[in-house]
Amino acid sequence: MAVLGVGRTSYYCPRTTRTKADATAVKQLLTAHQQHPFYGVRRLALHLGWSQNKARRIRTLAGITVPRLGKRYRYRHTKPEITAPPNILHRWAVFKDDNRPQDGMDYAGMVEASAWVQDFTYLWFERSMQYLAIVLDLKTRQVVGWRLGCNHSSELTHAALLDALSKHPPPAILHSDQGSEYLSHKHEVLCARMEIQLSASAKASPWQNGFMERFFGGFKQELGNLNQFKDLAQLHEGIALQIHYYNTKRIHTALKTTPAAYAASLNKSRDNLFAEKGA
Repeated sequence: MAVLGVGRTSYYCPRTTRTKADATAVKQLLTAHQQHPFYGVRRLALHLGWSQNKARRIRTLAGITVPRLGKRYRYRHTKPEITAPPNILHRWAVFKDDNRPQDGMDYAGMVEASAWVQDFTYLWFERSMQYLAIVLDLKTRQVVGWRLGCNHSSELTHAALLDALSKHPPPAILHSDQGSEYLSHKHEVLCARMEIQLSASAKASPWQNGFMERFFGGFKQELGNLNQFKDLAQLHEGIALQIHYYNTKRIHTALKTTPAAYAASLNKSRDNLFAEKGA
């Protein structure tokens, strides 16, 4: 080292610099994790402006793990009031590989269908089951309507749809599974009045409503242990706050921003387009 004119201690500088940089990065990641405790590697990378490799490495250094959901509950369905409509959204699905149909379909194109999707999930709270019905805009991934109730009836899902329609223009298509909660006369009459086409997944094909499946997987996880809520009023408030967080604060990996910000950007682009046509 002396022959090259380089000090002995300078050999260790790169490692020391890397260690300090990692320590700073760990602090940044811990702050992000505190704000968004269920962010995975992709969302952490987007939030911090890092590569996914860096986010994964620093998360490992920080010793952070994200808990996973347990077993799912099985519902008992009543007899539907109307015949299930066809899956209109299926026309936007394409084979992942035209030469290998066995590889399955890609449903990502469904976001261009001007559609809302709907589903409900259960929440075990105070020794009884509560049910949360959600309506999601496929294009923006926003929760546009929701209702919480003590039974999974068509009244619950109808109320969630009315909530969505009271705040947003109606979609061209409203998609669900073939649960009796959605195959009701109320849904059929309301959608006919609003010129909305009803659509339903094929039986035993949950992937055809995969956007809702993924939403509930993350939402219930981020809502956390329901024992934190003292009563139904607090649970309702907690769900409202979590939906607000999901719509306005939480980065959606497909959008690379929040659903509300993405929706605002679409509206701005639409307004600019109309302004140019009117000029």
